[in-house]
Amino acid sequence: MPTLAHEILTKICRRKGKWKKTLNYIKVMVITFCLITLKSYAQETEKLIGTIGNEKMGSDKIVICVYGTAACIPANIDSTMTVKLQSKDTKLTELPFGLYLEAEISKDKNGNKVKDLVIDENKTVICLTELKDEQYKKLNELLTNIKGVNNCKLNTKSKQIFVEFNNKVIAYKDLENRIKKAGFELE
Repeated sequence: MPTLAHEILTKICRRKGKWKKTLNYIKVMVITFCLITLKSYAQETEKLIGTIGNEKMGSDKIVICVYGTAACIPANIDSTMTVKLQSKDTKLTELPFGLYLEAEISKDKNGNKVKDLVIDENKTVICLTELKDEQYKKLNELLTNIKGVNNCKLNTKSKQIFVEFNNKVIAYKDLENRIKKAGFELE
């Protein structure tokens, strides 16, 4: 007993000169179906900038404090992945808090996964618990007057500071301490 689809195809194909057109239509439909199916299985990727978070999540995860959002997200990692830190291969879980990174993240059913990671020892993002309008100028003056700070950008919405500095002149921890000593509370 023929199916409905078989009957329709048979009628279409019997018409004079319609066979090639029908075959091309079927090919287009199959290709479209395959592309839609593949897209649904593709992983969504995005690039995040921020710093290594203070939370330790085991040997297969790191926390990334994302610049511009004030959010810290856990990300799965390949536990064998390393980056060069002070000219030494360093596992991602051994990277120090506050180290600047640019990470390519993919999202799948298991959450966020780091696909690629680049670090920069001369940049950081510092998160403040509070940044009032009247403190903005004071913080900006403080940072521009610290020897070794090359550039800084304050993000008042996320209460974060992006800082470019020379780590041979001032260490991250010293930079953090100077900000705290000036009366700012850090996360």
